[in-house]
Amino acid sequence: MSTSPAPVSAPDAAHRKKSRLRGRRALTVAGVLLALVGGAAGTAIAQPPPGACRQWCNNPPGGTPTITNQEWDDAEQAADFWANHQVDPHFTWGVGRLNDANGHGWPGQAQGGRWFDFWDSAAHAWRNIYYGGTFNDRGGDLAAFEQQARHEPSSRAFSTGNGRTAPYVEYDIDEHTSTRSQDRGLRRIIRNPLTGNVFATWDHYQTFAWLGKY
Repeated sequence: MSTSPAPVSAPDAAHRKKSRLRGRRALTVAGVLLALVGGAAGTAIAQPPPGACRQWCNNPPGGTPTITNQEWDDAEQAADFWANHQVDPHFTWGVGRLNDANGHGWPGQAQGGRWFDFWDSAAHAWRNIYYGGTFNDRGGDLAAFEQQARHEPSSRAFSTGNGRTAPYVEYDIDEHTSTRSQDRGLRRIIRNPLTGNVFATWDHYQTFAWLGKY
C-alpha cells in the first residue's frame, strides 16, 4: 500500500500579516523589494522577495520577463490572502464564501471551480474572487521547474498523467469589487500542498516564478 506524503503547512503562516484584497487588484502592503538594473541603463527589473530564487520556467527570448515591484507585491499579497482564508462550508446559490482562517487557509482542489465572496473589513463591503482548484500542469512545465529549480522529487512534484492527478492548486491574484466577471485576467498563483512551494504566473502559465514556501 502506497502512502501519500503529508501536506506541508506554512511554517510562518501564523506570523504573516493577513492581507486584504481591494478593487480589481491585490492590495499593496509594505514589502521590501529591491530593484535590479538590467538591460539598458535605467531599466529596472523587480527582484523577488528575500529568500526567493530568480529562476524561471520557459524563459521567453531575451531572458527573464520584466516583472514590476507592484506585480511581485500583488502576487505576494494574494498568497498571504489565500494562506489566511478558508472555505465556509455554507454555500448560497452555488457561490462559496471565504472566512478568515488565521494561518490555516489554502482551500484545496475539491473546493475550487467557482466564485467566492469574502468580507473586506477595510471597505466594509463584500468582494468576489475565483479560484480554479486543480491545476493539472498538463505540459509538465511547472512540475519540471519544481523538480529542477527547487530539487523536489517526482513523487511530490508531478503533472497529471499515468493515472495520477497533479497536486497543484490554482488561485486568482485579482479580485472583483462588486460583480463576478468571466474576465479573470491572466494572473494566478499555484501551490503544491505536498511541498509548500508557491509559484506565480503573470501570463497565464507561460512562465512561472517561485514566491516561497507557505
